[in-house]
Parts: sequence; structure tokens; C-alpha cells
Amino acid sequence: MKTMKNSFGLKSLTYVAIGLFMFLSSCKDNNTIDFTASDAANVEGEATSDAYSGDALDVSTEAVNGMSAAQLGGRETETVPFSTSDKLKCATVTITRSPNATQLTPAGTITIVFPADGSCKDGRGIARRGTITITYAGMKFNTGSTISTTFTEFFIGAVRIEGTHTLTNVTPVGTNQYPRFNIVIAGGKATFLDGKTVTREQNFTREWQRQSDPNLDKWVLLAGGTAAGSNRNGRTYTMSITKDLVYSRACQISNKVFIAVSGEKSFVSDSKSVTINYGEGACDNIVTITINGKSKDVTINGDGN
Repeated sequence: MKTMKNSFGLKSLTYVAIGLFMFLSSCKDNNTIDFTASDAANVEGEATSDAYSGDALDVSTEAVNGMSAAQLGGRETETVPFSTSDKLKCATVTITRSPNATQLTPAGTITIVFPADGSCKDGRGIARRGTITITYAGMKFNTGSTISTTFTEFFIGAVRIEGTHTLTNVTPVGTNQYPRFNIVIAGGKATFLDGKTVTREQNFTREWQRQSDPNLDKWVLLAGGTAAGSNRNGRTYTMSITKDLVYSRACQISNKVFIAVSGEKSFVSDSKSVTINYGEGACDNIVTITINGKSKDVTINGDGN
């Protein structure tokens, strides 16, 4: 599509992306491109795994960012309220510091427990249940700091999330660049009610383009990032970011644009390459799909229709 996106809250593709790419299955136009049901399943599988893993990562980073240096580097175990957080407001968040932690060398574990009955829902009605465990080391905005996240019987809606997410601050030392974070997912899996799964291994670098007004923040997934996995039908895919993917919080708020507003990614599955181009920055839901040199513009609706 065409321009910016969100903060540590929603970041990577959201749930809307699931519906967005399911919609692509209806985009076949015999006069333009040959987009088969198999192609749609491959693209939707990557978008689905990205959406669920991105949501889980955002919950973890929101918890870490919501704590002060004194809390992260203190001495005692405590429960931290997140009453103003849309996703964490009804979860129990407990921080346990390492024995030698200080404000300059924070380290410890944060445990997020959502009610087992699925009653904890965010503003969009999405329920979470189960436990997220975060192990952190280093000041969160210092180069080299790490956040490692694992899951125990954790569900988003009816979907079980597994894997290890590791976020490392890779901002170049001694520069005024925006903060950058390497995001690696190992053993990522989402299991659905019917028992089918989507899997994901990922290595992205994400730049947080912070602004004085948080509503103008942008997230950028830098070109060169890769992901691989399988869709619900067991078909494997690879994905690479060929042009920086830019997400805009301003577009999200004003135009309800939840996908990248610029950039490009490429999928390869079943020996076929599918390119999705998001445009040059306009706050819209238009993407261009290209297969075998033939292209089609598609308008994506937030409800997936």
C-alpha cells in the first residue's frame, strides 16, 4: 500500500492481516495473473504466522517497556499493575529480578499470566489466556540488551502459540539513529482448533522511528529480513523482505490501515514466486500482487472482505 505504522504495541502485521491475505484467494483474474488457491494458502499461511507471533511479541515488549529502570533493576519480586494497557490490563504481571541486578545492569524474569477462562479481552474483543515468560538482560534501549520470550499453554483466541522469540537491541553504538532490534523466532508454531498448524522461523531487524508525538511513530522492517515455515496444508514457504516495510501508527489511527504502507516482500512456495508491493506511502489498503511478471492491484478491506 502506500506509507507508515505502529509502536511496541501492534507492530508486526496484526490480526487483520489474517483476513487480508485470506481475501487474496479471491483475486484470481485470468486476464491478469494466475493466483491459485494454493498460492493464497501459502501467502495466508505466512501472514497468519506473522500476525500471531507479532502479537505475542508485542505483548512482551509492552510489558518490558512499561516498567521503569528502578523496577527492572530493583531487588525485590513484585506484581506490577498495567491498568491502562489494552492487552495487559487484566493480566497478572510479576517481575523477579536477578540477585545482582542494578539499574545500570538490569536482569530478571517477567511472568505474564492471563486468566485461564479466556475472560481477558482487549478493546477489539481478542482474548488471551495462559502464561508468557520473559527473560531480560541489559537496559532496554542500550545496544546488546536482550528480551527472550517463551510460552506455556498460551492462547490468542482459540489458537495456541509456541516458540522462542528473542529480541536484541542492535542500534549502532555512538550514533543518533533510531533504535533497532533484531527479532529471531525459533520453533514458532500456531495450532488451531482443527489441529492444523502454521510454523515459522524468522530473522528480522525492526527500526522504531520514534517521534515526539507517539501517534506519528513508524515501525520499519528492514530489507533483508527472512522467514520460513509451513502453512495449514503442510506446504513450505520462504519469505524475504525486498524493500523496507513501513508501518504507520498515524495511518492506523486515521485510516484504519493495519498493513504496511510501503515496501515489498517476496514469497516462494511450490516453485512459484509471489511478490506483494505495498506502494510508496499513501494511507490506503492497496497492494500490488505480481506473479510471473503479471500484476494486479487489490484493495484490502479491514474486515477481510
